[in-house]
Amino acid sequence: MAVHPQIQEDKWKSLRYLIGGIFLVLVLIEKSMGFDPKATGSFLPKQGFRNIGKSQDKAKFAEPSDPFTKENWEDDLNWEEEVLIQTFPDSESKQKPQTKLVDETIPEITLPEDRFPGTGKRLQVDAGYLPVYFLKFYGTGKNSQSQLVKLTREFPGGDPIPFLFQELTKGPNPEEKGKGVLSALSKRVRMDPNYRLENGILHLSISEDIHYGGSMEILKDRLDQISFTMIGNFGIKGVVLYSNGERIRSLGSDGLTIPEVLAKSQRKVIIF
Repeated sequence: MAVHPQIQEDKWKSLRYLIGGIFLVLVLIEKSMGFDPKATGSFLPKQGFRNIGKSQDKAKFAEPSDPFTKENWEDDLNWEEEVLIQTFPDSESKQKPQTKLVDETIPEITLPEDRFPGTGKRLQVDAGYLPVYFLKFYGTGKNSQSQLVKLTREFPGGDPIPFLFQELTKGPNPEEKGKGVLSALSKRVRMDPNYRLENGILHLSISEDIHYGGSMEILKDRLDQISFTMIGNFGIKGVVLYSNGERIRSLGSDGLTIPEVLAKSQRKVIIF
C-alpha cells in the first residue's frame, strides 16, 4: 500500500524537529556544565557525553593504606625520624658553657668598719672580785631551758679583759659543776690579747672556734655570756667581735645573725 506523499513529508519534518530539540537540550546541558563552545572551537567535548549525570569530583574518603606498598616508604620513615629528632633533642647533647657571673680576678674587699681597729690602750685594774656569767639548764627534754648564772672570780689585778675571757673558757669549777653550772664557750675558743676599747665599745678578736659545735640556742648563750660578763664594767657599753681581722656578722653553719654591737639581752639571771 502506497503512503501518501503529504504524510511522508510530515513524518520527516517531525523527525527533524525531534532531532533539533534533542540537540538543543544537549547544548543547554553542556552550557550548564560550564562548556564554552567558542573557547574550544567545538560544540561537543572530546570526551562526549559520558560524564552527563555524574559529579565532576568524586568525594574521596581517607582509607588506611599500607605504607610498605609505596616505593618511597623509606623516605617517609626518614622524614618521621627527623621530626622526632627535632622535637625530642638528644639528652646527651652538649650543653652550652654557662658564663661565669663572678670575676675571679676581682679581689674581695673588706670595708674599713669591718676590719679590726687594732690595739688600743690596755686597762689596769686593782685586785678584787669580778662577775662572770655561766649557764644552768632547768627542766628536762624539750622543756629544758638555759638560764644565765652570775658567779664571781677573784681577780689578782692587772688587765681584766683577757682574765675574764679566760675564766669563761675555763668554765665552772668542780663545785659549780656539781650544781649543774656549765659554759657554752669551750677551751678551744681563744682571745687575742690585743683588744681595743673606744667610746665605750670593746673590740675583741677571737678564734674561729666560736663558730663550731652547738645549736642555735647554744650560740646565743655564747654571745650572752660574753656580753653580760664584759658590759657594765670598766665603762664598756657594747662589744664587737672579730675573727681573722674581720668583723663577725654571723655565727655557726645556720648563720645566726649578730647585731652591729652586742648588748645585754632581756633574759633572767640567777645569782649563786
